[in-house]
Amino acid sequence: MLEDVLMPIRIGVVMAGLFYASYKDWISREVDDWVWVICGVTGAVLTGLDMASWWSLDRLIQILISIVLSVGLAFAFYFFGFYGGADAKAIAVISVALPVHSPPFKIHPFTGLASLSNGLLFSLFILPLFLTWNLIALARGERIFEGFEHERGIRKLAAMLFGIRSRNARRRRFWFPLETERDGRRYFSFNILGLELEEIQRDDCWITPGLPLLISITAGFIFYILVGDVLALILQVML
Repeated sequence: MLEDVLMPIRIGVVMAGLFYASYKDWISREVDDWVWVICGVTGAVLTGLDMASWWSLDRLIQILISIVLSVGLAFAFYFFGFYGGADAKAIAVISVALPVHSPPFKIHPFTGLASLSNGLLFSLFILPLFLTWNLIALARGERIFEGFEHERGIRKLAAMLFGIRSRNARRRRFWFPLETERDGRRYFSFNILGLELEEIQRDDCWITPGLPLLISITAGFIFYILVGDVLALILQVML
């Protein structure tokens, strides 16, 4: 069937765009729009050919629901400042090029939504890494909370999850301050979802990375194609 021929091509188009965009996101945090235009148009044409080879009204409705939900949610996250425009465009390309897919584990067949949720969950893996790093620093006797003794314990724990204290913070590229200063006192600042992040003003500073979410979305797409929805796996283990 033509569908069997088109499926790997459609996946290949998405993968090529995501891999290139992830590379650009890693080195510069910027992705040219032509990447999304080429992949999106190519993906839409391939999806149209697939629909023409295997037409049904129910399938068309399912595809349209997938595209509308995935693209709508992706750009809603962008407008509310949860991530950048490139991340939303990546989800849009996935949704247009491969609207539905049926992996072994899934809650729904909408590829864009599943890739987004998988990617967001994968991006959270850095939290226990930061926590471990900071716990090791405390065990070594490092005074990572020096100057922050007045902060509450819950805010110190949040800082340990979202960042690290660096003695050469200004040399770190794509890292941003996790603290602010008011009336001569230093406080933790957790406005990490804002797109207009401040520059680091001092070397000894609590900082958080500007994560290249496209890499997590790419991993989320690959995982969904091969295995499925991470949420479905979690629910299966819990239930």
